[in-house]
Amino acid sequence: MIASDLPVLDLQKNARERLRIMHKVFKGKEYIDLRVWYADENGDYQPSRSGVSIRPDQLAEVVRGLTLASRELPQGGN
Repeated sequence: MIASDLPVLDLQKNARERLRIMHKVFKGKEYIDLRVWYADENGDYQPSRSGVSIRPDQLAEVVRGLTLASRELPQGGN
């Protein structure tokens, strides 16, 4: 079993938001959580409601979908 709320990736979206990917355990079940975190008035990052939790059995299909979507973008992602 993995530790609860284990950060995997923290990607700065803009000056006040980050996309954080974490391993999470909720009610004894493991998930991968992709969530936007925002800087509060003190500059501390807090989780927003914008995000999704993915079950481990769904992860390969989500990665496949992201890979397919990335192929549709112009080279360099612009």
